[in-house]
Amino acid sequence: MRATLRLPVLLMWAGLAAACEEPLGPEDIVGTYVLQDVAGEALPAIVDSNSYSVLRVLADTLRLTADGRGTRMEVVESEPSTGGSTTGPMHWEESFGFRIVHGRIEITIDCPWYADCVAGPHVVARPIANGLRVDFALASRVPQTYSRL
Repeated sequence: MRATLRLPVLLMWAGLAAACEEPLGPEDIVGTYVLQDVAGEALPAIVDSNSYSVLRVLADTLRLTADGRGTRMEVVESEPSTGGSTTGPMHWEESFGFRIVHGRIEITIDCPWYADCVAGPHVVARPIANGLRVDFALASRVPQTYSRL
């Protein structure tokens, strides 16, 4: 077969193989995931910093359910950027919805009735061997690696 004809045939076969792949669904990612590192830094790790404060995550757990819902439990501490006493540990829990889009997990945190929230997704992750990798998290350093329990 001539080289000019091989490329379209190879592309067609690659497309057919991808089309036959089972789509990722919520039931495939149901479970509990624990944060291991932020931008390659083991916990405790700086998750956000600005001219006012440094936010350090001590623990973070995601629970995903088959109905496309989940919870996030986080333990953090904060310290002023200029130095001073650390505030914390502070415990946060939030609920969220998630959907699968082209193999990515798009998480949108529930907005409390009293808040004016940014539209989601707020976190975008993808499955990896034995866990999740977050490549986008609003106002947080990435990548973040979670291990499945």
